[in-house]
Amino acid sequence: MSLVPDTLFALTERPQGSSIRAIAQATNNSRSSTHRILQTLAKAGYAQQTDNGGYVVGSKLLLLAARVFGAVPVLELAHSIMRNLVDEIGETCYLATYSPADDFITYVHRIESDHLVRFVQPLGVKLPLHAGAVGKAILAALPKVDFSSLDMVAYTARTLTSVKELQANLSVAKKHGYATSIEERVIGVAGVAAVVRSGDKVIGALTVSVPLSRIPAKGLDILGVAVRKHADELSSALTSMGVERI
Repeated sequence: MSLVPDTLFALTERPQGSSIRAIAQATNNSRSSTHRILQTLAKAGYAQQTDNGGYVVGSKLLLLAARVFGAVPVLELAHSIMRNLVDEIGETCYLATYSPADDFITYVHRIESDHLVRFVQPLGVKLPLHAGAVGKAILAALPKVDFSSLDMVAYTARTLTSVKELQANLSVAKKHGYATSIEERVIGVAGVAAVVRSGDKVIGALTVSVPLSRIPAKGLDILGVAVRKHADELSSALTSMGVERI
């Protein structure tokens, strides 16, 4: 049956999204049947419904393209995975890049939540490794850390300023596969982050920022599991593409 592959092909013709009607016309299929196919594809991650009711390619389809051709731009792939994460947990997500030559991380992409109250960090700003979830996620994933090279400045009263404290935090992060922080860099904001790799190389992290008033009743760990899942998905795609740097 060619309706499913034909629907996928039609879906890729318009990166900005297509309506059910347009896809039905392109595949010579009924709207009701097309709608069922798109819903099935969306559940599997191969399609994604937009706010206006149309459909765009999903993260699984982008991952498939990346594995076969290595032709999907990194930020386009990351955007799709981050969009899914924001939709799942309802909080702002950032993609950070990291290089072993640096003692900092840099936010390069952001997808904001729909909440009126949210913390927005500018892109391109250099951020420390010792303060906040994203830096700790990076440190926890590195095979070796030169703690003497870290300028452990206190940004708030809750910033980790001793190597002993930081090492204890990193041990927990290694165990869980994600790092958490509460007001370590910004008052009123908590964070959860998981590392992004290409093969064995640490190249960045996914992180979410959460106002203290919206920390889940079960704590940040419930967000950590979701962030780790999406970071692992991005890592798999980047590894397939042979990406060396975000």
